[in-house]
Amino acid sequence: MRIRDIILPEDQFFLQVFREISDKTVQASAHLTELVSDLEHRTGQTCQKIHQLEHESDELLRKIFERLEESLITPLEPDEIHRLAKALDDVIDIIDWVAHQICNYQLSGSYPHLGKFAEYIAISSIEIQKGVHLLGSWDEIREIKNACATINQVWNRSSDLLSSAVTELFTMQDPIQVIKLKDIYENLEEVLQECNDVGHVLNEIVIRHT
Repeated sequence: MRIRDIILPEDQFFLQVFREISDKTVQASAHLTELVSDLEHRTGQTCQKIHQLEHESDELLRKIFERLEESLITPLEPDEIHRLAKALDDVIDIIDWVAHQICNYQLSGSYPHLGKFAEYIAISSIEIQKGVHLLGSWDEIREIKNACATINQVWNRSSDLLSSAVTELFTMQDPIQVIKLKDIYENLEEVLQECNDVGHVLNEIVIRHT
């Protein structure tokens, strides 16, 4: 325990808001899975749900930075709060962006690689949620590290998935469709990169506090 924590209680606001953002990320990833599983019937409504979650997450991010300016005692170091907030926001931002692309490109048909990317993102989002919800419970360090390890494992598999997806594109006849799908696949991989960045931040926080 730090000396300053004995003098003043920590402000638990930050941990609670991080949990809320991680919950919204899981919800957004679930909607992304819905979106890619039924491109012809879910696009507009599902994209709007994802965008609303991204907007709510932005509001929470704003509250974090406002509170950080006035808080004397925080459960994490200020730089850790800033980095984790930014990393979490980047995940849901790019989920929203790729959903927006899918809607605007008006894709139709079935693309198994889209479903696999969505599955990877859902797994990573759930692991982020686990890790974030355990922050502050330093007796659960092993579980936080396990969540980070799983996120990293999924990220490591994503490069092979992207390679397979792009290779398949070269068998398609429509060059416009190829361009659209390649753009979407690359951005889906970027979501997983951002998830991995959250895992790195969580892991560094754990190391610093143990």
